[in-house]
Amino acid sequence: MTGERTDGPDRQETPYNMNSLSRVLHYVKYEYRPLAVAITCALLVAILFSLSLAAMLPLMKVMIGEEGLHGWVNRAVVKQRSGIRFYDVPLAENLQATGKAVEQAKLRISRIVHHSPAAGIGLREQDIVLQVVSPDLSLEALPESRHRRDRLLERLARAPTGVRMQITVEHDSGQQETVELRLEEKPFYARGAEWLLGYVPRMENIESDAQMSRFKRDSIVLMIVLMLIATLIRCFLKFLHEYLVKNLSYRILMRFRRDAYTNAIRMPLLHFSTKGVSDTISRFVQDSNRIHTGITTLFGKVVLEPITIAFLAFCAFKINAKMTLIVLTGAPVAGFVIGQLGRKMKKATKRTLQNWSQMLGRLQESLQGIRIVKGYHQERQEEQVFEQINRKLLKQQGRVAKINAASGPLLEALGVAAASAAMIFAAFYLAGGGMSTSDFFTLVILLAAMAESGRKLGDVFPRIQAANAAAERMVHLMDLPSESEAPHARVLGRLQKNLTMRSVRFTYPEATEPALRDIELDIRAGERVAVVGPNGSGKTTLVSLIPRFFSPDSGSVQIDGEDIAQVTLESLRQQIGIVTQQTIVFNDSVGANIAYAKPDASRQEVIEAACRAYAHEFIEQLPHGYDTRVGEQGAKLSGGQLQRITIARAILRDPAILIFDEATSQIDSDSEAKIQKAILEFSAGRTSFIIAHRLSTIIHADRIVVLEAGRIAAQGKHETLIDTCPLYRQLYEMQFAVNI
Repeated sequence: MTGERTDGPDRQETPYNMNSLSRVLHYVKYEYRPLAVAITCALLVAILFSLSLAAMLPLMKVMIGEEGLHGWVNRAVVKQRSGIRFYDVPLAENLQATGKAVEQAKLRISRIVHHSPAAGIGLREQDIVLQVVSPDLSLEALPESRHRRDRLLERLARAPTGVRMQITVEHDSGQQETVELRLEEKPFYARGAEWLLGYVPRMENIESDAQMSRFKRDSIVLMIVLMLIATLIRCFLKFLHEYLVKNLSYRILMRFRRDAYTNAIRMPLLHFSTKGVSDTISRFVQDSNRIHTGITTLFGKVVLEPITIAFLAFCAFKINAKMTLIVLTGAPVAGFVIGQLGRKMKKATKRTLQNWSQMLGRLQESLQGIRIVKGYHQERQEEQVFEQINRKLLKQQGRVAKINAASGPLLEALGVAAASAAMIFAAFYLAGGGMSTSDFFTLVILLAAMAESGRKLGDVFPRIQAANAAAERMVHLMDLPSESEAPHARVLGRLQKNLTMRSVRFTYPEATEPALRDIELDIRAGERVAVVGPNGSGKTTLVSLIPRFFSPDSGSVQIDGEDIAQVTLESLRQQIGIVTQQTIVFNDSVGANIAYAKPDASRQEVIEAACRAYAHEFIEQLPHGYDTRVGEQGAKLSGGQLQRITIARAILRDPAILIFDEATSQIDSDSEAKIQKAILEFSAGRTSFIIAHRLSTIIHADRIVVLEAGRIAAQGKHETLIDTCPLYRQLYEMQFAVNI
């Protein structure tokens, strides 16, 4: 396998390279609708949460007697429409205003917003509004009372858009001046606020302390009910957002795994021969889980919390910009800390996933070979090996846990430090009369909520980096080259004349010596060829070249003069039937395992193939016949039964070329004669390659090819080789004769 990169821990990483995870997110395009709904839900959740906290301001103003709801709403509307901000007057003072107090309760300007309709028309801070009239409207005269201030404010708040309002003000010098102000459009919330305030008593109707108590009660109940409704809606939207994000993540991962599996199943057999399968399986299991967590975090917290912080910051800026900026100064420091944690997390996660692969490989080996482990009483040895792998995994998991555990407290400490600085500043500001009590406590609540949302973001980047590390391993799997065909590959016809190998040489990756060298063979169509030789001589490698499981380094394999490297894999492999020493069955029914070679085969064809393999006789005795499931790795059947099923599978394919690699090694002696007869009958007229250690298996071969150290040492019939080939005679005496 050329161009394959390593996943070792020493490979240089770019800590913020998110290319691998972005490859996964490419699949979002198939799920854009639920993603759009999820983001919309997150936006609404953030808005409702921010508004719920911001609603604490009018609630506190009423509770501590700073202002009524009508006055608070009207001041907000007037500021939005004109740019004029008025001082608020406490409820108690408004109720008890007489004489000089009435003078103090007049409508006084506290600030003029720059670039607003009120800017530049002569209004200044501390001006007192004496009258508000309009030539376009018929307005009732206002009596000089404690409620005059509220009526003037209400006129400015409720006047139609575009109406010219003439405002008479008194400056600090005592000079009076009349200016004309054109009001902008009402804010979006004005009409709804007017409707809701209809359920709260008006200030001019309050004449006693008892009425004031009822006013406070009704205002507080209204605010709490509104907050409750907003909370219920927000909770439902939050549920919908989380559900959509998790489901979206699963669907993205489903598509990603599908494409990864599509590539994995098409990778050259050489990859699995050299790398094994446990690492690939681990990538589909452990790595996929990490990617799911990362995607959920990305479309969950990464979407919701920043939006929440933005709206909270907006509300906080409206109350006091300086305090909000002080808190936000901690953001760059927090970003740096998160970046460092993310880099460490990616490195630790990659090593953890590699250790998971090692553990999975060891588990697979020991549990699949449990008979050998128990037979040689090596349980203690396996425990020790597993313990070493387990401890290495624990060490890496500990590093991941340390990073996860550190992210929250570090960000919380930074947030508290920034918030404390802001609170100290606010304390001096409050003591100097620059902020009302309700503004102070509402701001504290908003900033605390911002800090909490920031804390929730603490583990976001480490999680995403962990997902990126996992995605890198999965993307690497997807990028491995699959089995390729030559451009304009031809369709190979069924073998008619011969199969030849010309100067074939093959070397396994990282091997120092070739497994095959200078192979020259010319096999006639229909010829039975037995391949023998010592262990490691290249027998299995030789026959693996025929279906192009491996491609030779040099030379060629030809069928009827066609180089199989220039034909389609489908047309080549459709005419080859394979039975291996290791019986490969799937956890499905017996009939489905036989029909695996020909999925569209009828039940009658399956039964006929089973009869020719002498499998029908035991299949019909099974509890559900051909519908009986064989169990995982064929656990419900004996080795001989499984082998006969695989032989029936090859028979059903009706191939032109048969490959038997120790195909009868697990068949009991009672069935062997029948199986041999079936193989002889079925292989008649078909080109067959037989690898076996039993003389009875190869004695009827038309030709025997003897391999030694990857070379053809001799070839011929049994009688000739016994006399002319010392290696074959030695093999016969040491192996075949013993197994007759």
